[in-house]
Amino acid sequence: MTARVALGLRVIDLVGSRLDPTAPVAVGTIARELAVPLSTASRLCAELAGLEMLAPGEGYGTYRLGRGAIRLSGRAAAPSAPAVRYALTRIAQETGETAFLAAPAPRGVRVVSVVESPWTLHAPAEVGEWAAGRSAIVQASERGVQTTGAQTIETTAGKVVEVAAPVFGPSGDCVAVLAVRMPVYRAKRGARQAAAAIVTARRIVEKALAAAPVRQTPAPASTPADGASALAAALSILFHLADGADALVGTARAVGLRADRTRRLLESCVRSGLVIEDPDGGYRVSWVVHGWYRAAAPRTLVDEGAPFVARAAHETGACAFLTILKGMRSFTLVEELAVLGEGLRMREWLGRPHPIVGSDGGPTLVMDLRAEELAEIFPSRHTPQELDGFLERVARVVRDGVLSIGSIEEVGITSVSAPVRDASGTVAAAACIVGATESVTPRLPEFERAARELAARVSALLV
Repeated sequence: MTARVALGLRVIDLVGSRLDPTAPVAVGTIARELAVPLSTASRLCAELAGLEMLAPGEGYGTYRLGRGAIRLSGRAAAPSAPAVRYALTRIAQETGETAFLAAPAPRGVRVVSVVESPWTLHAPAEVGEWAAGRSAIVQASERGVQTTGAQTIETTAGKVVEVAAPVFGPSGDCVAVLAVRMPVYRAKRGARQAAAAIVTARRIVEKALAAAPVRQTPAPASTPADGASALAAALSILFHLADGADALVGTARAVGLRADRTRRLLESCVRSGLVIEDPDGGYRVSWVVHGWYRAAAPRTLVDEGAPFVARAAHETGACAFLTILKGMRSFTLVEELAVLGEGLRMREWLGRPHPIVGSDGGPTLVMDLRAEELAEIFPSRHTPQELDGFLERVARVVRDGVLSIGSIEEVGITSVSAPVRDASGTVAAAACIVGATESVTPRLPEFERAARELAARVSALLV
């Protein structure tokens, strides 16, 4: 039975680790990938769908990642998500190149978070991508414990240079890898700059991990899980460990399982690659899980968020947008444009980046970062006065949960934005409603309420 548990967890990982885990994958494909009979894969997928770890796809016999898996992914990433975002954004700002975080897995090393380079010619990385060959991130991940010597590793493959360094957890083992990719043409000076930025950023993430609260002795589970199926019981363990590492005894007590059954299920979780046994004997969820919710979010925002954006635009008679953060730029994923006055038209922004200063949702997109962190990564081309004004707007949206501002660059436009939060609890997008100032100002409470409602509806899609 424990072998079936490990196989079931590998099914979840297989579906969740794709570049787009929201796209349906056929049961036959899953069976071939895992080298199991079609009937076995079909039964496992059906059970996992019942547990919300998978969801039926549009076509017969297809599945995509379920809401339960997205919640698990976000919960596991929550303690480190703000530090990871700040660290990657800082690296990207200092180098101008693609910065990313990867996590060791049984089959290799997988990318779990990315901040893209703004350059036209760049070396990309994608969430869900597997590292190849003897790349820098593969070699960095093999440093199982902290060692002396060079802090970063540099490799070249084709026209791409990769620089990487391991991130160590409180137990001293490698939990992830921070890295930069750049075209070889910019590496002569850029590789040295990337190495310095990575070392600094690594300390940021490691400091956040060291500061994570120590798990207290859990109370016994109110509903014992010993009567649950093996797969359901294993998922109870995963959700418990997503909130922080724990030992065997604490885990058994928290989920209501006998110690011997908990041990067997933990061994299955470790074999699947979703749980890591630390050197001190504790167990934690692997960082490979962190990529699931991040990879699912963009497609979910576009496919499932668009109807809510259209509804908000219709109800307010204004334009509505969903924007995400790319580096220190906002990027429009979804838009619904309305006529703002006779002879007037709003320019299309779909698929276009915009500097964070002057962006309708800019302050909202970075509201999770502290003022001193924003000052560190604020684009240097802007003046101290512009920074102060931007920080004031960030403070307002943090305080009020919604931000109304007149356009900095164009007279006559007012925008209202509210934060869309993902499964980790961090801001994933800004819900923006934009209209002519003469129409928005007298109806400001209505527009703010509409922005909050749009943000809440879209947030519910991501958790």
